[in-house]
Amino acid sequence: MKYEAEIDGHKVIVDLEARGGRVDAVIDGRRYTLEVAQPEAGSYLLFSGDKVYEARVWEEGPSSLRVKLRDRLFGAKLYDRKHRRAASEQGEEGMQYLTAPMPGKVVKVLRAAGDEVSAGEGVVVVEAMKMQNEIKARKAGRVIELRVSEGATVNAGQVLAVVE
Repeated sequence: MKYEAEIDGHKVIVDLEARGGRVDAVIDGRRYTLEVAQPEAGSYLLFSGDKVYEARVWEEGPSSLRVKLRDRLFGAKLYDRKHRRAASEQGEEGMQYLTAPMPGKVVKVLRAAGDEVSAGEGVVVVEAMKMQNEIKARKAGRVIELRVSEGATVNAGQVLAVVE
């Protein structure tokens, strides 16, 4: 899956492919192969050859993360290149389609059809690459349709819920 990322103000192109506990990544043309373990939520062990790195990751906002790797703290924003244009054309008026950022599994449904939501409030939690992603409403409104249930497998870009 290809992304545009902004890491501490530097824009890079990231291509990720995950299989099992292995991640193949190409970041601005540099190739990395990592074995990944998640001992607890938000904590990752990255194995590269004979080196081991610990990373802590937490969400700061929609598509915005903070990452602590060794003693360094990074701010990161991820943009799904494939869905970026459609999202920008959608705007905040009318229906809002909440989509899966990457293939994964629905681990929790936080809201039901008919529930009111505030901007930034979580609706569905999807686990992908051993990381849980809370899919949040970008505007206040009402959940008018929930298209997934807990345990469902989802594809990247699949509509999970609709908010009006």
